[in-house]
Amino acid sequence: MKSKKLIVGITAEGSVNLLLGQLAYFKSLGYETYLLAPYSERSANFCKKEGCTHLIINIEREISLWKDLKTLLKIIRIFKEVKPDIINLGTPKVALLGMIAGKILGIKNRIYTCRGFRFEHENGVKRKILIAMEKITSLCAHQVICISDSVQKLGIAADIFSKKKSNVINKGSSNGVNLELFDPLNQTYIDKKQEIVDKYDLKDKFVYGFLGRIVDRKGINELYNVFCKIYEENSNTRLLLVGPFETDQIADKTLLEKINNHPAIFNIGRVLQDEVPPYILALDVFVLPAWWEGFGNVLVQAAAMGIPVISTTGTGTIDAVSDNFNGILVNPKAEMELEFAMKHLLLNKEITIQYGENGLEWSRNFERTIIWNGINQLYTKR
Repeated sequence: MKSKKLIVGITAEGSVNLLLGQLAYFKSLGYETYLLAPYSERSANFCKKEGCTHLIINIEREISLWKDLKTLLKIIRIFKEVKPDIINLGTPKVALLGMIAGKILGIKNRIYTCRGFRFEHENGVKRKILIAMEKITSLCAHQVICISDSVQKLGIAADIFSKKKSNVINKGSSNGVNLELFDPLNQTYIDKKQEIVDKYDLKDKFVYGFLGRIVDRKGINELYNVFCKIYEENSNTRLLLVGPFETDQIADKTLLEKINNHPAIFNIGRVLQDEVPPYILALDVFVLPAWWEGFGNVLVQAAAMGIPVISTTGTGTIDAVSDNFNGILVNPKAEMELEFAMKHLLLNKEITIQYGENGLEWSRNFERTIIWNGINQLYTKR
């Protein structure tokens, strides 16, 4: 039997982190796999490790009619050459152009993986344009995978797609969480955690932590403001920030300087995916006060490491935490609520320990093969 050709597409090369293990899994099922993505050392290494063919395409992330038209024509040429049976495209720009190309060519199974909506933090004309783009993408797709219940609800409410056309696999996530990687009993992680504790003098300190791109919409300003208040009352607290500052998405241009000058905040910077677990293990509480996400993968990663979490009721984050089971949810941008939650776990050790233990159970809902099997059902549906 001839193997089916599967093209998975992303706009930015860094998004390969959202696909780790997935293309290798589908190759093991007999698919001929391809990644449609820009070239970088990271994307090239990903394709080598996953055993898939790299279809190189450079995509302008922002709206640019002339460049987008040229990219659309190039994608059409690629699809004509490969003749895929299935395309699964995620992230807005490649999904829009790829779904249009797939529709034009009549590709048999066109799936849009909706990882969240950029229009959530936009206003005016740009918001209307972004919604229109989502509608066109969904119209050209046979099925839409929403990576969380709240993304599906928002998409239906905005009349972007119907409930019948959209799917959420199990409890959400686009790729699940690698529970073998995020294993709190891994001795290497335990040893590395001790190195981190020693390096930043965290012994006998209560450590809050944040992991991800450091931008306004991740709630970094709220986290900074609240932590400063808590530290004034309790100098035994610390805050670890792990991830890159993206200053073009931070309104307060003095924030980085203020963070670097704070005696109890440690700005670690970007770390590789396999270096993340020890940093999470070094925390007492993980905090992600994001305004919205597609799905809060890092919240489940922290839960898998046995760490209690605090996040928000925003799109995507609300689905990644079981409120009052493995963590606490507060409203986005609500600093008083965030302060109460952070102090609550600081002052209630038994609850903090229980939430951490419950996180181990919660994280099992997002084991990778659960998500991959759900995706495969859509691949074999048509």
